[in-house]
Amino acid sequence: MAGNANTSAVRPAMERRWGDALAAFDATEEIGVLGLLTRAHTVEQLTDLLRSRDVEALRWYGVWLFVDWLDFAGAELDPNDTKQLEATAAVELEASRRDPYRQLSRIFHLVGRKGALHS
Repeated sequence: MAGNANTSAVRPAMERRWGDALAAFDATEEIGVLGLLTRAHTVEQLTDLLRSRDVEALRWYGVWLFVDWLDFAGAELDPNDTKQLEATAAVELEASRRDPYRQLSRIFHLVGRKGALHS
């Protein structure tokens, strides 16, 4: 799981922090929503890193695409509304597997298999 460097400018832009958004286009670190320094990578960077350690990248998924931005739309998820949560999970799962949606996620999962390159 990693921060998506290709979308680092989105959060500061949505918060109208234009200077931070402009700087984020080339940044590899940011102060995240928890106030901690976080790193961001591209899928390609982590794929290369895994390959250098004999791990084959098999698939990657975007994470939290739509729920990440609900606050900016003035919407909230009701944690007690199971139908809404199920529908949200179904939409997030579908977006996690499809381009261009997964490419827009602030976080991604990269799944790999050790030793798969030379087997």
